[in-house]
Amino acid sequence: MTVEPPPSGMPVLAAGGHRLDCCAEDPLWLRALCGLSVELRSRGLQARMDEAVGAVEAVCARPPDGSAPRVQRALLRPHRGRLWWWLCWGAQPAVPPPHRTPLTPAVRPADAARRIAGVLAAPGDGGR
Repeated sequence: MTVEPPPSGMPVLAAGGHRLDCCAEDPLWLRALCGLSVELRSRGLQARMDEAVGAVEAVCARPPDGSAPRVQRALLRPHRGRLWWWLCWGAQPAVPPPHRTPLTPAVRPADAARRIAGVLAAPGDGGR
């Protein structure tokens, strides 16, 4: 990954970014998005894919406490030379948004879905 400071001094990806930072037409990218969506649905969660940015939002339609539906966003991004799922923690007051945590390699959607379901099930965990 190439990082270069723009005029503002904030680091960003240069040019096209990493070779794994693909687009919606890439079969690996689409397979990862669909795989996580299927795994989330198999756990009783709703899943919304955003192919343009490589994201899946998991929605807990019926939270156990009867509160508003909870949403957790996962992004598909490079990590350690492979595609990984990253959790977004933008709603946590103690963490400046957008904070991302590597979750699992993209080839392990069942593990990613299990962990996302756990985040959505835990009360007061900071999920979006």
